[in-house]
Amino acid sequence: MKRFLAFLVIGSISLSMALTGCNNVPQPTPQPPQQMTDTGKPPEAEATRQDVLGSEKRVVMGFYTDAEGPVPGSKDSMVKHINALDEVSFFWYTFDGSGNVKKTGKVDMDTKNLAQKNKAKAYALVHNMAGGGFDANLAHRVISNTTVRANFVSNLANLTTREGWDGIAIDIEKTPPADRNNYSAFLDELHKALKAKDKVLNVSIPAKYIDYPSDLWSGAYDYTAIGKAADQVVLMTYDEHGLGTTQGPIASHDWVNKVITYAVGKIPKEKIVMGLPVYSFDWGSNKPTVPAYLSFAQSIDQAKKHGVDLQYNDHEQVPHYQYTASGVRHEVYLENSKSLGVKLDYARKHKLHGVAIWRLGMEDPMMWDNVLKSYGTNKNKQ
Repeated sequence: MKRFLAFLVIGSISLSMALTGCNNVPQPTPQPPQQMTDTGKPPEAEATRQDVLGSEKRVVMGFYTDAEGPVPGSKDSMVKHINALDEVSFFWYTFDGSGNVKKTGKVDMDTKNLAQKNKAKAYALVHNMAGGGFDANLAHRVISNTTVRANFVSNLANLTTREGWDGIAIDIEKTPPADRNNYSAFLDELHKALKAKDKVLNVSIPAKYIDYPSDLWSGAYDYTAIGKAADQVVLMTYDEHGLGTTQGPIASHDWVNKVITYAVGKIPKEKIVMGLPVYSFDWGSNKPTVPAYLSFAQSIDQAKKHGVDLQYNDHEQVPHYQYTASGVRHEVYLENSKSLGVKLDYARKHKLHGVAIWRLGMEDPMMWDNVLKSYGTNKNKQ
């Protein structure tokens, strides 16, 4: 869900090279045996679409990942705050050039089942991270070839029933701009396949406030078409500044509002789920465009270690601080319950479908009581 993960070194992928489709399509690989429950039957998710969709519903979704180097994983946070979560999206799957789904994370069905037992919908998140970054060529190979794409759609739909998922979350990033129509067609086909099984299609898209179809990062994502195809659209309202930029807010409040205002003109507001960044970036003067990726706790501990106070920029509505270590000047931007509360006000103002936390385990713990406690409407909060 993020284009910056601590344990990865993002490599540049040239989009100027000629990209060709996969013409010789291997036969689908045999599916693994079905996971069985204690009753000897495959696990089944309850009917889901009517539970989470609709203008009267407001959801709190959390992205779940394994540990990222020294950054803790999501399990402890999910377990602790499960009563505040309506949906959990598990970052555990990718795919190959033939459209076969592959496991990439430490898939733990007991954790997924725990979420569902506590009335949170569980989505299998499928991404195109490979070899250190989002793989544009992999996305192209699969979605540009109709035969491979059909195989991919079928495998995703079958994954939901085989493993008892409530839906699929698509996080295919850095899709080549030339595949704009192919990407939209893929989502439309996947939506039809999932709807037939009463499953939800959740799609993450990069933030923008103007549409440049040739843009290498966001051009492939046709907001209008995606808004028609997807059940839920996670608007990644973060990384205004991040990997590849110099220091600045991860998501200043004016920028967030600008992105949402553009999105609601293209996508039904009852489908939009606003992304909430809960991580921190530390820019060092020796690596001005490659910030370190930190959790809230890590960034606060670091400030204490260097004896500096947390500051709050009232204009941009974000916390930050500076320190110097070994002759290198650092500037750190983060998000806390105060700055996230400002962003949540925009979700309320625009009457969005909900918010999505990237990611569980990195957040300011005060967020749960000060920001999200009364926001979601789907679950009976305890």
